Formats: sequence, C-alpha cells, structure tokens
Amino acid sequence: MTNSLTARIKIKYFLVAIFLTLVISYGLYQMRGLINGPQIIVDAPIDGSSSSSSLVTIRGRAEQVTKLFLNGEKLTTDHMGRFESQLLLANGYNIIQLNGEDRFGRQVEKKLELVLN
Repeated sequence: MTNSLTARIKIKYFLVAIFLTLVISYGLYQMRGLINGPQIIVDAPIDGSSSSSSLVTIRGRAEQVTKLFLNGEKLTTDHMGRFESQLLLANGYNIIQLNGEDRFGRQVEKKLELVLN
C-alpha cells in the first residue's frame, strides 16, 4: 500500500507542476507585447527607395504604442494599430522619422531615407 500511496502523491505533484508550467507559459505568451515594448513596422515606402512623385504615402502599423508621431506631427492609428499618412518630399535626399511611445514611457524610433528624383 505504501508504494501505491507514494505513486499517487508523485502523480499528483507531477500534474500540479504541469498545470503551473502551462499557466505561467500562457501568462508570458500573453505578456509578450509588454515584454518586447513598442514597435513600428513600416509597410510602404521601402527604406532607401527613390520616388519620382513628391507626394508619398507612409503606411504601416504600430504595436504597443499609445503615442505615434511622424516628423513631430501626431498620427492616429486604428484599432489594429495601422496608420497611414501622406507626406510631401523635398527634392533630393529626405529623412522621415517615426517616433512612438508606450504607456510605460518606453520609446521607439524608426527612420526612413527616401530620395525624390
């Protein structure tokens, strides 16, 4: 009887350990955005590209960002974090700067270099 009792206790501890591991893993997975911090992903235009049109559309998404700025001007995002804005380029070399901040004050910066032909 002692062997079956210790086997049950071992199984019980094993199942509790698996349950706790699953709960902690799921919690860390859900917190991945908070752990990684804010991110800005630019879909268009491609960094380093050239354009023949002075009007360019900046398109992308911001993850875990509460404040977003394009060259110092506030941008709004939709509920999925997507943004879109049009910008006039100067002749020659242009640097476009996107800045974001999350609710904890962590900041992220993304620079695009574009050339207007």
